[in-house]
Amino acid sequence: MSVLSGISKADFKTASDGLLELSEEKLRNIMRSEPITDTYHVEQTPFARGKFASVRKIRHLVSGVEYAAKFIRKRRRAADTTREIQHEVAVLALCSDSTRVVRLHEVYETRTEVAIVLELCAGGELQRLLDEEERLTEGATRRALRHVLEGLAHLHARRVAHLDLKPQNLLLTAGGEELVICDFGISRAIQPAAHVREILGTRDYVAPEILSYEPLSLAADIWSVGVLAYVLLSGYSPFAGDTKQETYLNIAQCQLSFPKDLFWGVSQRAMQFIKETLVVDPMGRLTVEECLEHPWLKDDADIPRVIVGVGFDADSEVGSEADDDGTDNGDDETVNGDGKGVNGVNGVNGVNGHNGVSKCNGTTNGTHEDKEPDPRGSPTPREEEERAAAVKHARDDSPSPPFPDAPSTPKVSRKSHSSPPSVLALCKKFQPDYEKPAKLCHARGELCGCPAPCLRLRTAQDRAVLC
Repeated sequence: MSVLSGISKADFKTASDGLLELSEEKLRNIMRSEPITDTYHVEQTPFARGKFASVRKIRHLVSGVEYAAKFIRKRRRAADTTREIQHEVAVLALCSDSTRVVRLHEVYETRTEVAIVLELCAGGELQRLLDEEERLTEGATRRALRHVLEGLAHLHARRVAHLDLKPQNLLLTAGGEELVICDFGISRAIQPAAHVREILGTRDYVAPEILSYEPLSLAADIWSVGVLAYVLLSGYSPFAGDTKQETYLNIAQCQLSFPKDLFWGVSQRAMQFIKETLVVDPMGRLTVEECLEHPWLKDDADIPRVIVGVGFDADSEVGSEADDDGTDNGDDETVNGDGKGVNGVNGVNGVNGHNGVSKCNGTTNGTHEDKEPDPRGSPTPREEEERAAAVKHARDDSPSPPFPDAPSTPKVSRKSHSSPPSVLALCKKFQPDYEKPAKLCHARGELCGCPAPCLRLRTAQDRAVLC
């Protein structure tokens, strides 16, 4: 019998800080106190690790069925996080009937940690596919986003915002046919009458209103979906800067562009979907239901059976992915907005940005200015080969990470701006991040003597803190 049997929606309560709570009786039915090794063989080496948690493969001693066990420490920075862990368990229990959310099996608790036993998704993180192939085909991107939005619809129907959607928190089945959402550690229950303000998320994917310390809302997940669509189609992050503060500023001002070398052959509908989700005003974004009904995602043409990646040197899919009028993506596009930046928690490394130039007039939130279509039409095979060779040459010449166990990201460069706004002035609005002033010299165009790659690499700290 499942440990979740007998639990109904009436058993869940929402605290004023947005954490879900189960009664002590229901928690006792879910949480086991005996050693997990009495029931499972636990592999010693984790296959995933964060700052406060690790994930190990386990095998049931009787049935031989394999699961993934997430081991979470109860104390973080001398603070008790038992309520946060119980909240994650409650969210998993609440969504146990969804096929797009990782399945909760059971939970074990000791004096110092909690082990959450989950279904094992042998395909691994979607980020792994990006690391290997750099981007997805447009058809595979549509399939992946459909699955994400189906899971998100289940969450939003229960007034739960994930707040940390990114490739690292999306898992593939063994064959790559299905995708599920995982990691609900910083999710929050959103009540219409309650205004929960908290800085949560991952640097490249966080919504601008969160940086402005406005109340959390379900719309924050839609912003992350837009960033995710951009990343999957191009292999690049739309807002990443050379420093954390520059990234926050790009997000707050919604400095978005679609460079032709990254979106060559991507349909106008795909870029329109991104622009309709990356709107600074949360009220102006699509809802999850509207996303699922968007013409781009409703199109069944060229949807593969499995979610697969494609390198930059692969053949272009211009012919099959062009929009109805046959135009290319045209010049770089722009969206507008404003906001503030502050510090946050519980992030995992994302992907880097590109070298395109972005524009923003900073006046009207969520306004887009469409440009004329590219008169060149589809690229010739020779142009495709030259572009692929140039990108491959740039990747091969890039420095390798100094730490072999550093969190992996696609091998791309960050976005840069010729004359960025005053980053040092913006820093005064941030909570202290204890970063040496010299590390901001690249944003001012000065030389500090430190190697440039040091600003492009993510560290293990990014897996727990957004700062």
